[in-house]
Amino acid sequence: MTDRRAEPRAEVDLEVHYRTAQEFLSAYARNISGGGMYIRSQQSLPLNQAVRVRFTLPAVAHKFEIRGIVVWSNPAPSRSSFPSGMAVKFTEIDPKSQKLISDFVNKVTGTSSTPASTPPQKPPEA
Repeated sequence: MTDRRAEPRAEVDLEVHYRTAQEFLSAYARNISGGGMYIRSQQSLPLNQAVRVRFTLPAVAHKFEIRGIVVWSNPAPSRSSFPSGMAVKFTEIDPKSQKLISDFVNKVTGTSSTPASTPPQKPPEA
């Protein structure tokens, strides 16, 4: 199976508070990217469930509150080696939060989101 993720992910152990229209819950995130996160939980939410997640990142002085939607669920118990939980895709994220998360992921993973530089052009011959 190929990895269809558009952005790099950082392995984390973050406390996440999340809210649906009916309840307020807490769990831990397993990984995060600028586009979403995987939340470990014995009680996964159903697919397409709207959710609001709140969390902080280590060494980042910003409290994140982001709207998302459950796009994948791995209920417990499962035959999968992946822990039970759910993938949440961020649907409403402000540019500052997006940049802070991407910078955090790049720092943790050692990657860079800056485009590769183009090679220098040869001057035209006379």
